[in-house]
Amino acid sequence: MTEPGASIPEDDFFTAVSEQIIGWPRFTPEEVAGTAGIDYEETERLWSELGFPPVAPTEVFFTDADVEVLRTLRELRSTGLVAPETTITMARILGQTLSRVATAQAQTMAEVAGEGPGTPEEEADLAGYLDTVLASFDRFLGYVWRRHLVAALRRQRDSRPTEVVGFADIVGYTRLTAGEAIDTLPGLVARFQEIASQHLTEAGGRVLKVIGDAVMFVAPDPLSAAGAAVAVSSTTAEDPGFPDVRIGIAMGPVVEVEGDIYGETVNRASRLVELAHPGTVVVDDAMGNALLDSDLRVRPMKPRRLKGLGMVPTWVVRPPRTRRPVGATGPG
Repeated sequence: MTEPGASIPEDDFFTAVSEQIIGWPRFTPEEVAGTAGIDYEETERLWSELGFPPVAPTEVFFTDADVEVLRTLRELRSTGLVAPETTITMARILGQTLSRVATAQAQTMAEVAGEGPGTPEEEADLAGYLDTVLASFDRFLGYVWRRHLVAALRRQRDSRPTEVVGFADIVGYTRLTAGEAIDTLPGLVARFQEIASQHLTEAGGRVLKVIGDAVMFVAPDPLSAAGAAVAVSSTTAEDPGFPDVRIGIAMGPVVEVEGDIYGETVNRASRLVELAHPGTVVVDDAMGNALLDSDLRVRPMKPRRLKGLGMVPTWVVRPPRTRRPVGATGPG
């Protein structure tokens, strides 16, 4: 451990920050399992499912924080309320989700720390920053999880199954990654995700996951999904510096596994977004027919052959036609 007030050599900067975040390494893999009272093989699998690479058997790597969480899991299992496989499943889901959160936070911390502090004053400032951020985010993370748990339980009580699935992506993303505009991509993708999330949540839907330049979303009904999609397309089109966006939506049965969804409906939506022209929203036959009585403009297109799905009827969806004020003149 670094003594308080002592200058941290640049090579030891990462070590000092890591110790402040997770604690001082004290245990090898076998020692952390033995101290927590859990089988060594089980801790290895849990560590792997969380998304971390293997630790050498003789490496002193684990901290008191690792022991504490393993003991908590052991005590929870002793109640008989949580099966061992449930723990593994939750570890895998949390690992995949929080890895992205941590990566974004690490980028923010790098901007704050720069190349690393060199004076005791700079070290103290960074330590204070870390203490504040870690304590606040621990509370925030717990709050967000509880709120999402309530929302998920509410969705389970909804008699309408989530059967509307869509994909939206940025047109020309591959070209952008290979061109001079690559430095602008992080901001571009972040803005796209912000726009998609805003319109989808306002419509009662949600972004299920982000896949590179694309977002996968679900919505409670056809009109909510199509309305949000049209809003996303219109918002991005109104920004002269934003690339075109294309969206595909399908409706039908889905299978939910570990918070994700699968099935032919998902495949159909992913094929439809590939079919869509820049700036358009394309939907399948079930969606098209469901939207006929809405204010949205829907037009059937020729059936198209989609890979693995055969010939599929498709529709294009556009915003409601703008009504001119009474007495207005001009071409109609």
